Order: sequence, then C-alpha cells, then structure tokens
Amino acid sequence: MKHVIVVGAGPAGSSTAVGALRAGADVTIIDRKTNVGIPVQCGEAIGKTGPGVAEIDIPEESIRAPLRGFRLFSPGQISVDYATKEPSGFTIDRRIFDKELFARATEAGADSLLGARVLDITQENGTVTGVVVRHDGKRKTLKAEVVIGADGVNSQIARLTGLRKSYKPDDIDSCFGYEMANCDLEVTDLMEFLLGSEISPRGYIWIFPKGEGRANVGIGIGGGVETKTAKEYLDHFLKHHDVAKRQLSNAKVIETRVGALPVCGPNKTNVVDGALLVGDAAGQVHPITGGGMGYAMVCGSIAGRVAAKCAQNESVKTSDLQQYEKEWRKLYGAEFDQSLKLRELILQTEDKTLDKLANIVTGESIVQMTAGKKVKIFMRAMATKDGKLIALMRELRKLRMV
Repeated sequence: MKHVIVVGAGPAGSSTAVGALRAGADVTIIDRKTNVGIPVQCGEAIGKTGPGVAEIDIPEESIRAPLRGFRLFSPGQISVDYATKEPSGFTIDRRIFDKELFARATEAGADSLLGARVLDITQENGTVTGVVVRHDGKRKTLKAEVVIGADGVNSQIARLTGLRKSYKPDDIDSCFGYEMANCDLEVTDLMEFLLGSEISPRGYIWIFPKGEGRANVGIGIGGGVETKTAKEYLDHFLKHHDVAKRQLSNAKVIETRVGALPVCGPNKTNVVDGALLVGDAAGQVHPITGGGMGYAMVCGSIAGRVAAKCAQNESVKTSDLQQYEKEWRKLYGAEFDQSLKLRELILQTEDKTLDKLANIVTGESIVQMTAGKKVKIFMRAMATKDGKLIALMRELRKLRMV
C-alpha cells in the first residue's frame, strides 16, 4: 500500500487523512503539538456546507450552539441581519472538534506521530519523498510517496518546498479573542460582526454565541495599518463601544486566544513534485470573513483522494497532483478571487460610505456579494445621489458584483 504523510492534525489535516484513507492509501499524520486542538486560535464558527460536501460529519459532542446567520454592524452601528429558518452552522468547541476529527482518522487506519517537529524534507531528483522530524529528542526520517502540508499559516512544508516562503505584513490579519461568560447577548443564534476603521482597522470584531450565556469575542486586524495591538483594540471596544456595553458589560473572561490568518487569497500554486498544501497553509481562507474550516475540510478531502490515487499510480509529479488544484479551484477559485477584490475595495472605502451602503443592502445581498455573486443594489445607490456611494457602486460594477 502506498504511503501518504500529512503534516498537521487540525481540520485540514484530519480531513485530508480521511480522504486518503478512503482512496486506499496508508497514512501517517504528524503534528508538532502533543494535544490536538489546543490552544484554540479562532472564533469557532463553522457552517454545515463544508463538512457536508466533504462527507465528514461535525462531531455532535463539539457543538455548543446553533447558528442561523449573522448581524452585521456598520461603523455607525447600522445593523443588517441575515437569518435562515433552520440552523446553517454552529459554534463549536475546537478542543473537542479537532480531537474528534483526528480520532476518526486514526480509527479509520491512520498512524499518528504527535510532538514531532518537521526539520526538513527529503528529495530525490527534485521530487519530495518524505520528511525529517525531531521526535522524543531523536532525528527521524519518514518516507512517503506524497507529503501533504496541512500545518497552518506558518507552514514548514510550504517554506521547505518553496510553495510559500513568506508573507507581506498586509497578507496577514492578527487575531486576538476572549471566551467570555455571563454575557447578555441580544441574539443567541446569530454571529455578530462589527466594522469600522476606529475599532478594527482592516478587519472586524466578532461576537459568536456559545450557549449558556457564553460567547467568543474577538478581533482580526490587518498588518501595517494598526496603531495598537489587537488586544488593545479589543479591550477598548469592550470598555467603550455601545454594542459591548449593552451585551458584555457584565461578562467575564474565561479564556484568551491569539492567532493569525492569511487573508491574501490562495497561494499561486499549492503543488510541487511529491507534495501539496491544504487549508491555511494553502491560503484557503475566505479573504473577507476569515473563515477557513469548511474550506479546509472540503479541500482536504480532495487533496487526500488525489494524493492517494497518484501514489497508487506511482506518478506524483506536479502535473499529476495538479488534479487537486483543478478540483478545489473549480469549487472555490472564483469566489476567493472576487472576494479578494471586494475586500480591497471595502478597505479603501470610508466609514461614512459603509454606513450609507448598510442602508441599502440586505443580509441576503451581503451573502451573495461575499460569495462573488451579482446583487441588485445599483439603482438604490443611485437614488441616494451620494457621490462616494455611487463611485463605490461603479467600482463594484467593474467587478460584475452589482
């Protein structure tokens, strides 16, 4: 049986392992951590679509609260809601979620090596043939037909293969968050997002309900434009913003989270001879929402299947593994491309214009726009006779989004 090594035991890595196992490969999952899912570094929200497409059920024991949509606050606190009749997603406990997905992969047949730090890759005639790790104080070489990097935004596999060596400051959002108890949330089944250059430059603040009066409250801010740390921005929001005063004045911090997200869109390519990337390592993160788990699970399942088949065919050149790139980009490539352009346009838009935009959009149109689809708001914008809003609409029309 042909061997596939997956570096990283998060949702991307475990989904990749499951995909490879289903396609008949022998799989080893490597992770530098000894406790999968710890520490938590995100807002813990996931939609049903990604896991459904990947045919990997969300572990029921990880679900904390159902979600039906979102409430978006413009800089001037104009709110726009989007809600489905039935839950379209959940807030989860990533400690349980990640560990259970990892456990499923091992129960399906994957071997595991925890506490193993990747030092290097091995190559023969330019083709990746394995990894060198340090485990239990010893240097070990593990061989495989295909190596898959699912090791996050700071991926060693991306760096060692040359698929991505570094990021520019504005490619990354710095994230900081709290899990809070004793919250007085106004909505318990909607995610809340707050925009504004003063409270979250080049990013947003989120409030995600977790049930039982708890919530994840966090911020993601862009590199190169901030004047304070992410923590300082979030703490200022909690003390001074009206939304925070209404809902979080009595809340207590029970956990602190720190992380980073690539928001610059997917890597130009995620495939080289004998290796590929998936998840955050591949840049498969929505440029506007910062969501990545659902994409990671779908792309991981594709990556595992393609890698296993190429390994079995004993043909793991870039041209063979390129099937993975073709499949996942067919699903999400256009969405990511359009969202990246929309993100850049929004970042250039003044807060007052965003307030005026909030007055003419609906929750459904926001969903369509972030998915790269065309929305019918141009005539409403023209009716305002606001020059800057009309100018924004014209730019959106160039992107074929209105």
